Amino acid sequence: MRPRSPDRANGPLLVFGPWSLRYDLGSAHPLTPRRFEPGIELLRSVAGEEPRRLLPTPAPDETLQWIHEAAYVRTVQRLSDAPFGPREAGIGPGDTPAFAGMHEAAAAVAGGSVAAIEAILDGAAEHAFHPGGGLHHAMSDRAAGFCVYDDPALAIARARRDGLRVLYVDLDVHHGDGVQAIHRDDPGVLTVSIHQSGRTLFPGTGFVDEIGEGAAAGTVVNLPLEPATGERAWLAVLRQLLPELAASFGPDIVVSQHGADAHAWDPLANLRVTTTAMGAAARLVDAIAHRWAGGRWLATGGGGYDVYRVVPRTWSLVWLAALHREPGVAVPEVWRNRWSAEAERYGQSPLPTWLEDETNAGMSVDAVQEAAERAAIQTGAFVRDLTVPALIRTATDLGWWSALEDLGIEGGRRTVNGEPPGWVAQPRDGDATSTHLEIVDRVDASRWASLDLVRGTLPPLDPATAHGLISAALASAHRVRVSAAIAGGRIVGAVVSADSAADVGVARSLLGIGVAPRHRQRGIASALLRAHVGAMPEATRWVAAVTVAERDPVEPLPAVTRAAVARRLLEGAGFRVQRATGQLGHADPHAIVARR
Repeated sequence: MRPRSPDRANGPLLVFGPWSLRYDLGSAHPLTPRRFEPGIELLRSVAGEEPRRLLPTPAPDETLQWIHEAAYVRTVQRLSDAPFGPREAGIGPGDTPAFAGMHEAAAAVAGGSVAAIEAILDGAAEHAFHPGGGLHHAMSDRAAGFCVYDDPALAIARARRDGLRVLYVDLDVHHGDGVQAIHRDDPGVLTVSIHQSGRTLFPGTGFVDEIGEGAAAGTVVNLPLEPATGERAWLAVLRQLLPELAASFGPDIVVSQHGADAHAWDPLANLRVTTTAMGAAARLVDAIAHRWAGGRWLATGGGGYDVYRVVPRTWSLVWLAALHREPGVAVPEVWRNRWSAEAERYGQSPLPTWLEDETNAGMSVDAVQEAAERAAIQTGAFVRDLTVPALIRTATDLGWWSALEDLGIEGGRRTVNGEPPGWVAQPRDGDATSTHLEIVDRVDASRWASLDLVRGTLPPLDPATAHGLISAALASAHRVRVSAAIAGGRIVGAVVSADSAADVGVARSLLGIGVAPRHRQRGIASALLRAHVGAMPEATRWVAAVTVAERDPVEPLPAVTRAAVARRLLEGAGFRVQRATGQLGHADPHAIVARR
């Protein structure tokens, strides 16, 4: 089921109300409700209009229990009534202290995100922003990191109850461990978290080898960064990887967490990101939602402990992204006058005059930052090799197609009414057993253009985009070869190869082998690969690598089964197959490397 189209004339929803102020861990706690008054006031001021409001109210116990254990909910209720005592289920002295009314206040945060996603699914809004949400550390059975109930994970669970596939993007400086843990075995949820490395920051997780489990292997993506990483590398890695992952996965709805604590001025972490980069990231998420998810986007807040200089500007930039307005906005003088004395009292002054920061937050780039940013780019490149299908990576690297440009971010196409430009409905795949099948060892550009491509045959998931990518590849100078299985004028299977970028003219890279879902288990992939390889000169050297990236995002098999199928196909075509070694083999124990 897909949600119906929203009434876009109504604009985005701001999830905020009296209950938002009740999630209060204490006057000395860094996650303070003091954030709300300056934050909401600036957001409203720069928008120039009163936002449409959705007032959060406590979610009922049965809703909380979609992701939280019933015993844990009872524990929270008991500690809420009697908040003085020893630490239990992660609640007590420390990061997440108990307080009177804690259950109701935390349930209201959860209820706000659930109500927001329901408004999006019902078509009452296209976008919603819940600044008080984003409590992404809570686990199914315990609190952690200032978080009692995990509202982003709960919102995702609500969308999954309708069968929708969810992309979750976590921009907080801390790893989104609770959301990842709760949905790590669900192949219908793709979680992407960019954060300071767990080697140097709470919660001590979020490494590249955390990739998901079983059929969901490949749907957990982590980008751990070294301290001092700045906006250049942070945004570059995100802009490279996130659009490609979204194109591969094809989400029905997007949920994001916009913690402001990756900022250079945040007192609890060590990255050097700016509001400029955070605003660009919000606009990137918005573009992805429009390109792949019909515009359906729930944004939440999260961390951020510079209450006056950073959090209000970050929230305002997320809101402007939801309004589709430009970010180059001055901070109103009346707002700065209103909050300057309080900001100075808390050591957070002077207040900036613009929503966006100076380059590198006005700091010089030192040798430590340069080293951290080189490491970030290397991490991003490795994670991309691990999690993005080879066909999409190669298309970008060789200029056939770019997921980022496809979003309209850099001069590419823009989305029209929530669907890709030129999008046409694909007819249903016919009965696989009754259609004559033709195996063609080489399909040229002209014939390819005359045929439809069935969804799920090759990435990206959208068949029109995948078809266009191959058309561009066939028109390139990279000796691309495509073999296809054709049924009723439609491509239901394909093999794609090209000159190896690392060894042009000497070796060929196998970039993709795919068969449309209803045509599988008929030996089509084996026949196609044998025909593809056999049509090339005997002396041709072939290389292929298969990781968790090479998965059907809609009907995935368990990782061990995927690896066994890939091994059987490649060995049947004369490839020598070995388990991947080194960093790749460590991160993905099922990855294989093949040569012929």
